[in-house]
Amino acid sequence: MNKRRTFLFFIIVVITLSIISILNKPTENDYEKWLKKEYGIDCKEDCSIIEMKFINEDITERIKYADVKGTNSSGLFTLRINRQYQSLNDPENMMNIDVIGFNGRFYTLTSRNGPK
Repeated sequence: MNKRRTFLFFIIVVITLSIISILNKPTENDYEKWLKKEYGIDCKEDCSIIEMKFINEDITERIKYADVKGTNSSGLFTLRINRQYQSLNDPENMMNIDVIGFNGRFYTLTSRNGPK
């Protein structure tokens, strides 16, 4: 009887944690807020165009990037976003953002490139 209660308790804990993770799965809006907070990136229209501020010595410049290609994959517990951006001023300047969202947070999977 004691093994049965332990097993039932374990199953209830697993189900509870699964439900909490599903309810805390990040959304696209959370992704936009995270970009702003983490990297200072402003999203325009569902992040198809982003704007970044770079400080080069005494000069502050804002560079716009357009979404060249990207994928969003939504799982039961996670949201993965992989987007590649190209600078509107310098087409050779590319940037890649690859993140995974889990339990209300985003984690960077690959590093990003900025202006040359």
